[in-house]
Amino acid sequence: MEKLLVLGSGPGDESMLAGKAKDMLKTAQRILNTREMPLAELLLSLKTPVKGETAVLVSGDCGFFSVTKTIIKDFSNTYEIEVIPGVSSVQYLSAKIKVPYDDAAIISLHGKDGNIVPKAAYNKSVFALTGGANGAGEICRTLCHYGLGSVVVSVGERLSYPDERIVTDTAANLKHTEFGGLSVMHIKNPAAVNPHIPLNDSDFIRGEAPMTKQEVRWLSIQKLGVLPRDVVCDIGAGTGSVAVEMARKAFDGFVYAIESKQDACALARKNAAKHGAFNIEIINGEAPGALENRPAPDKAFIGGSSGNMDGIIKKLVSLNPNIKIVATAITLQTLHSITEGFENHGVANTDIICVNIAASKKTGGYDMMMAQNPVYIITGIGGAA
Repeated sequence: MEKLLVLGSGPGDESMLAGKAKDMLKTAQRILNTREMPLAELLLSLKTPVKGETAVLVSGDCGFFSVTKTIIKDFSNTYEIEVIPGVSSVQYLSAKIKVPYDDAAIISLHGKDGNIVPKAAYNKSVFALTGGANGAGEICRTLCHYGLGSVVVSVGERLSYPDERIVTDTAANLKHTEFGGLSVMHIKNPAAVNPHIPLNDSDFIRGEAPMTKQEVRWLSIQKLGVLPRDVVCDIGAGTGSVAVEMARKAFDGFVYAIESKQDACALARKNAAKHGAFNIEIINGEAPGALENRPAPDKAFIGGSSGNMDGIIKKLVSLNPNIKIVATAITLQTLHSITEGFENHGVANTDIICVNIAASKKTGGYDMMMAQNPVYIITGIGGAA
């Protein structure tokens, strides 16, 4: 079996190449460089071994968002593979700006779909690899769009080369700056919140809009089982309390909160900003129409339907046949419309609980338990049709 050497070439300048990697290049019979040839061409070349050693130079560090993973998976039966790590661009920028990365969130947006907003909202320090549609300038514009224009951004381009450039300023001040296609970013957000802390009703700004009480909110979100990378819809957002807490659960995902009343939307935006939940887009409109042109949701919470329950459920299932839905009701008529909608559109495994909550209230020298309205929490999963 011939030998394949996978060598991390660092940020780019050959001076960053490890001494052992330089020695291996001297004896290799064939050298392939990922910086100089398309990936498909490189992988095709590797299908035909040559006598002796083949060296593949991969950018950055072999174990850090690298093509090395693909090479090992596809060619372990063809070659004896040895990997020599290099310096990653994150390591390099970290050293240059003197910001450690041991407690930072790291995301690659180079040639990938992704959203920087959740990372920046819930982490005080973020390093990001950029490129393609997710260039550094576009990322700054996205941060500004979602209310994070004040975060401090450092952008490094052409790292390790004589003409390298590192710029540090707020996202707002850099949103019109042009950067190289393969820049590396650091985002500093001292105001980032801990997404694992639940919120009480008293934590929210109140207005005329209805708000799901905290115990019902917590139970409903637990039933929904929001995961970190989920895309979630909150239909009938009201004050935004459910959306904010779901956004914390989806701390690597996104929440689309739909509310028909403008004053409630304004209140929801204030609550989202107050609690650092910038991974929420609040949409002034009515479902199901307002669900058009949105990413397919993994989960949905229905707190209000304005009489469109059947249409909302139908639309959610059409967007994702396997969607999980939790809806709440305080009247028997609404309960019936939810269960009927679930049945009509193939939402199965229906689970219904009725929650009766009483909270203490001071009356003179005594604590009296004051009952709240009973609330039905209905859970269902698509896929039965």
